[in-house]
Amino acid sequence: MDWNTFFIKELEQLKAYQPGLRVEQVKQQAAVDEVYKLSSNESPYPPFASAIAAMQGELEGLNQYPDGASTELREALAARYGVDFNQVTVASGSNSLLMDLATSCLHPGNNVVYCWPSFVVYRMSAQLTGAEYRELPLRADGVFDLDAILAAIDADTKIVYLCSPNNPTGGAITKPEFAAFLDKLPEQVLLVIDQAYQEFATDPAALDAMDFFDDARPLVVLRTFSKMYAMAGARVGYGIAPAPVIEAVDKIRTPFNVNSVAQAGALAALGDGEELERRRADNARGRQQLLDCFARLGLKTYPSEANFVWVFLDDAQAVFDKLLTHGIIVRNFAADGGLRIGVGDAAGVAATVQTFEEMFA
Repeated sequence: MDWNTFFIKELEQLKAYQPGLRVEQVKQQAAVDEVYKLSSNESPYPPFASAIAAMQGELEGLNQYPDGASTELREALAARYGVDFNQVTVASGSNSLLMDLATSCLHPGNNVVYCWPSFVVYRMSAQLTGAEYRELPLRADGVFDLDAILAAIDADTKIVYLCSPNNPTGGAITKPEFAAFLDKLPEQVLLVIDQAYQEFATDPAALDAMDFFDDARPLVVLRTFSKMYAMAGARVGYGIAPAPVIEAVDKIRTPFNVNSVAQAGALAALGDGEELERRRADNARGRQQLLDCFARLGLKTYPSEANFVWVFLDDAQAVFDKLLTHGIIVRNFAADGGLRIGVGDAAGVAATVQTFEEMFA
């Protein structure tokens, strides 16, 4: 078998996604007992108590397939956002929806536009379909440059990706600038807004894309239960979009793509607004502690509305390696001149602050 010619040619430019280091790896390498995994933007807390109870209740029924249409969860999401049932889709993480959207409408000759650095799946989805991807610099504040995006769109542009708050910088688009952008966006372009970190935003001016969803514009809003709802291991995300987009995605999504445990947990967590608000406040406190620490040490950061902070460093690789010796795992963006540091629990934030103060005081 000649494996070099066996697979589709689009795979040649793709690179497999590289997850962060595991806790067990760092414990062995650094010989430390306490490890803080702040590299994957995960919640430092377990799922909501209501979600855990609901998921446990599903275990004895795992001999049966889940509801292939995720009916109850989609009904709850539709009610939450005031949209129709056929305008909601659920998937095994919002990243799978990104791939399904690209597969359903992109082909060679099309292009997609977004800013960089951001979520790598925007690039991967274009590469897989043979479409051109146009990566533009972020603004100086780490936010998507909407004017630059408008200037890069042409007749072959099929999708524009926006990420707000942006991963990995944390910057959020504001409502007024998004409204102005939307008025100028050509009508043939599908606008996909990735808001995986929306629940962490505390700035009243930060964009909530659902304020602009009217079923008339070609607008897709993606969110997830992996971050604020602390269900990353269950893999469940969702999208709100015009019915024709949902219909197209449904044609190519895998059958029974969201397991019954995940559906039950997400449905229960969605109704626990009090716990969500408590965790939002906890994250905001920890985020501010990190920002204050970096400011004291004279380290430049981006403003953040997410559950992580970007810090610029002259030698990001060296700092990354040093943090590992203290049992602190962060995400290394040395090629872009910085590190993305997740907001941990109180102990994780304190350990991060202490280590940086020792290193840079």
